[in-house]
Amino acid sequence: MIRSLSGEVLSATDKSIILDVNGLGFEILCSRGALVLCRLGERARLTIYLQISEAGAFLFGFANETERELFLKITSIKGIGGRTAMSLLSVLSADEVIRAVSLADVNTFVRVPGIGKKTAERLCFELKSAIPKEFISVAVAGSPAPAGRVSDTVTDALRSLGFEQADAVAALKLVRAALGDDFDKLNEEKLLKAALKELQRK
Repeated sequence: MIRSLSGEVLSATDKSIILDVNGLGFEILCSRGALVLCRLGERARLTIYLQISEAGAFLFGFANETERELFLKITSIKGIGGRTAMSLLSVLSADEVIRAVSLADVNTFVRVPGIGKKTAERLCFELKSAIPKEFISVAVAGSPAPAGRVSDTVTDALRSLGFEQADAVAALKLVRAALGDDFDKLNEEKLLKAALKELQRK
């Protein structure tokens, strides 16, 4: 089983590269994180997954083992193949995928070409139990998003959970009023929990 490849980047597009490994040119479909590591004419080392199916053999490249494991979790969902999973990881970073799953943020997945609302809902539901809790903790506690984006993400998450837009916005206003300046310091997970508490009081 091929686990990693190292060589010179011969060419690159927004989805794939050709890597020269000891004279052999391997075409590799890459995640967004993997493409960042690849510069034309320079050496790169990628974590690899080889998928063999009726459609043929494909090499998928990742920046690290976390991306590779997430890819395998995504492809374990019925109806989602390697190309769809890689399309997801070429638009979203691994942390963005994990954060969206933790917040049931369907709209983040719908941004990806080829993924509709029903597939996005399945991703949120099925990956929730499949992704290791430590991955979720790291992703949510990682670099904070801008305050406005955090509020928008949480609003979308609340709507995906069945709450009305007006109720979600009102709950966030109550949280802001209660916390003052500390409101902007909350990440998505903490803000979602705080908003849900306000909604449960109604």
